[in-house]
Amino acid sequence: MGETDVLVFLLDENDSEKYVIDLNDSSCQIKIKDVFSKLLEELIEFDINLDLEIQEGYSKGLYKDVCKEYIAELNKELVQVKNSIKKELQ
Repeated sequence: MGETDVLVFLLDENDSEKYVIDLNDSSCQIKIKDVFSKLLEELIEFDINLDLEIQEGYSKGLYKDVCKEYIAELNKELVQVKNSIKKELQ
């Protein structure tokens, strides 16, 4: 049986707000946009830094590399957006 390729975003400490994105599903782009929208809402009140944790034993190196790069770039974008928001609100 094949591995499932998902990104899971836990947006609170209690894991009650969870976004699961199946990277093999045709709707994954829409779900990624939903997550980014939620992150932007949260960014107004909180500093955000995303950490990528890869499940032990996951073997698809290409997906690992792509997800690492995606999360790194997303963190950079969140910092830039936060700085823009601060400037706008001054």
